[in-house]
Amino acid sequence: MQYLYISYPEHDRDFAHRLVDDLQAAGYVVFVDAVTPVGTMAWAAETRHAIRGAGAVLMILDPARGRRVGMRHEGVLAGRRHKPTYVLLRSAGDLPRYLARATVLDFSSDYEPALQRLLEALPAPAHLLNAPTPIPRPLRRPPRRQGARLRNRLWWVAGIGLTLGLCLLAGIALGLISL
Repeated sequence: MQYLYISYPEHDRDFAHRLVDDLQAAGYVVFVDAVTPVGTMAWAAETRHAIRGAGAVLMILDPARGRRVGMRHEGVLAGRRHKPTYVLLRSAGDLPRYLARATVLDFSSDYEPALQRLLEALPAPAHLLNAPTPIPRPLRRPPRRQGARLRNRLWWVAGIGLTLGLCLLAGIALGLISL
C-alpha cells in the first residue's frame, strides 16, 4: 500500500488540512508529518522513510512568502526516488530548480476547480492502495563485525613494522647504514 505524502509550510496549515480531508474523502491515504519539529534529525529520518513509501508527493508552495525549512530536502529526495511530484502553487512565483520536473497546479484562486484538476492528475486511489510497498534499499556496506576495528589496526601496525624492517635491511645491505 502506498499513500500521498503532503509537504506544506506552517502558515498554510489550514489549507493543507482542508486538502487532506478532501483527499481522504476521495479515497486516498494521506501522510502528513504533524508531530516532529521540521529540520531536526528525527524529522529528516521520518521524511526519508515516508517519501520512500509514498506513491506521490504533494508540495504546497507559496513563493510570495518564501521557502519553508526542509522543503528542499523533501523535493530532492522525491526526485531521487522518482516519485511523481505535484506542486500546489498558492501564489505566483518561480519554482526552485529541484522541482523543475514536477507537475504544477495553480491553487492561488478557486479551490474546487483546482482540487478537481489535482484529482484528475493523481494516480487512482485503488492503484495506490494495491501498489506494493517499496522495498527498503540495502545498506551500502555491510555492518562491521565485532573486533573488526582492532583487527584493522593490528594489520596496519604489522604492515608498518614490516615496511620499516625491510627498509632497515635494505639500508644495511646497500651500505647506507653501518653496523
